[in-house]
This record gives sequence, C-alpha cells and structure tokens, in this order.
Amino acid sequence: MVRFLTEADIDGLIDQRDALEAVTDALRDQGRGDSGNAPRTRAKLGPLVLNVLGGSVASANAIGAKVYVTGNGAAKFWGLLFDDEGTLTTLYEADRLGQLRTGAASGISARELAPGGADTVAIVGTGYQAQTQAEAVLLALGATKLHVYGRNAERADAFAALLAERTGVTASRFDTIDEAIADAQVVITMTSAYDPVILRRHMWPGKHYIFAGSNNAANAEVEPEAMREIDLLVTDDVVAAQREGGTLIRAAEAGAIDWADVRELGELLALGEVRGDADAITAFVSQGAGSWDTALAAVAATRAAERGVGIELPIDGAPARDRR
Repeated sequence: MVRFLTEADIDGLIDQRDALEAVTDALRDQGRGDSGNAPRTRAKLGPLVLNVLGGSVASANAIGAKVYVTGNGAAKFWGLLFDDEGTLTTLYEADRLGQLRTGAASGISARELAPGGADTVAIVGTGYQAQTQAEAVLLALGATKLHVYGRNAERADAFAALLAERTGVTASRFDTIDEAIADAQVVITMTSAYDPVILRRHMWPGKHYIFAGSNNAANAEVEPEAMREIDLLVTDDVVAAQREGGTLIRAAEAGAIDWADVRELGELLALGEVRGDADAITAFVSQGAGSWDTALAAVAATRAAERGVGIELPIDGAPARDRR
C-alpha cells in the first residue's frame, strides 16, 4: 500500500530541527559520494512549465522525486518516495516540506561557514520561502537578532513581527539593504530578482552570504563584480548550478568567478567543519536539491507509519518484475 500525506500531515510530523538534521545527512552523503541529485529538468506547454527533480540518500535508504508546474501564477508541489528496492511507499504534498528543507540548507551553511559567535542575521526578501530561511539560520546559529529588508515596507513590518513571534528574536525592519546588513554577520537573499540586489559595496569582510532566490539561469541576485570579493564560494550541486544557478552563471560568464573554485557544501561537511577566518567573506549559493526532499520525506514517512498518520491508498507501489 502507498501512504498519502497531506500538507497538514507533513506539518505535524516534521519541523525545522528535523530538516536541519535530515539535510545535513543528505549533504554529507553527497559529499562522500554515497548519494546524488537528479538536477531539475523543465518542459514547457505554452506558459506552463513542468519541473522535475530528484535525489537519493544512502543513510535513509530512500530515493525520490518532486514534480510541480509553474507559469500560471500558482504552483503545487508533489513528492514521491521510494525505498531501496524501488517500491513506491509514499505520495505526499510537498509545499511545506520543500520550504523546510530549503531553509535548512541555508542554516547548515551558516552553521559551518559563518564567523564564530554570529548573532545577527539580515534577510533581503519577505516572501513565502524567506520565512524558513530566516528561521533555519537563526536556529542553526542560536542568533538573537534579525534585520529585515523588503521593497514593501508594510509587508516587511509584518514579516519582522511574524518572525519575532515565531522565534523569540528581536526583529527589525530597515529602509535600505545597506542599513539592514551593516551589523549582520550573516546576510540572506531570497528574492525573485532578475537584476542583482547585492552589489559590490554590500560585500564586507567577516560576513557569510546566502544567495537562495535564483534557481533559473535568467535571474541573478548578485552583481558579478561583487562575486570577486568572496574568499570561499560554495553551492549545493555544481552540475545543477551550471544549468540553473543564475547568480553563478552570470558571474562565470563575466569572468568574475571560475567554476573550478566553486566548492560543494556536502564536500565540506564530509571533510569536517570548515570556517574562514574572522575577516573572510564566505557565500553559499543555493538552487535546491532533490536529495534534501528525499531525506526529509523519509523522516516524515517513517513517523507517519509509526503513528498511523495519513491515508493508505489502494495502490501496489512495488515495481513490476521480470521485464526483460
């Protein structure tokens, strides 16, 4: 039988702490070469775009994929989870899970790369995905202050109030990006910007930057010249970044970075903790990886089975045999 999990089920089964742990496992497995990602592929039908990405996680004995359609102003994410024999075990609504795992990767990068004692986080962007970006980074660091910048002041105020209520930190809105990031040790961007929001003047020593908003080749959150200032440049998956990481693609095309110098976060985790000196500029550029979905879905699926959560569908998920 295949278990179906709704968004409400998922939200009751896993939280941001679970996501930090699961995505750490997925990244470390990737760094060891034990797991991998199927980079996002896209197919168009008029204005609609079918998006598919997947990944495996050896430590969870699981493999899976996420499918969704964009282009009509809305999206719904669906996940499939298979066990290590290729049997479909779980079908799940994947919006909340995707939000948690995306934030978790950024939190992990901050935990590993931000300067020691980092206590102030700045975020540029106040949309749906920005919430877990801020939550995960604050949680991973144990930081107590959040600086918020958004183009719409009213939305930014509401975002700051929401994060303060959820996390217990002091959250403040700022009128400019410069003011928001000045005293922050970690700077997050989660925008849909085509034109960069982070310029060379925004790159300051002793900060860790997380550029998490661009997962298509057209958009870039950072101007190429700013990328020259980074001492340690990290991404989630170099192959995927070369296909859809607009921030990195634009910088490489401008000669501001060399792909050979871009490290993978999983590699750093597999090698052990890596942190630059107090004056270093580090950056994590996130596109999102299918193995993160698989790792966190496996946690949710195990708990669902233990607690009897979800609906058992009248579907045999086992693969067909003897197809030779």
